[in-house]
Amino acid sequence: MKTQKEIRANFWQMLQETNPDLAKLKKARKTQNDYPADIRCAFVEYTDNLQKSGVITQSMADKTTL
Repeated sequence: MKTQKEIRANFWQMLQETNPDLAKLKKARKTQNDYPADIRCAFVEYTDNLQKSGVITQSMADKTTL
């Protein structure tokens, strides 16, 4: 993954597979702070895991938002 858009798309796909009820809350015009804390926390953990496994850089993890 090289872009924030790819990271977000993969996050929503992963969430669809692991927690479809939360994934249904996805809306095109919502900003990060419009989502419930469960989704925001899951996204932070997701990007943190990507960074720790070497898929994305620390810089990309720091600047990527929903």
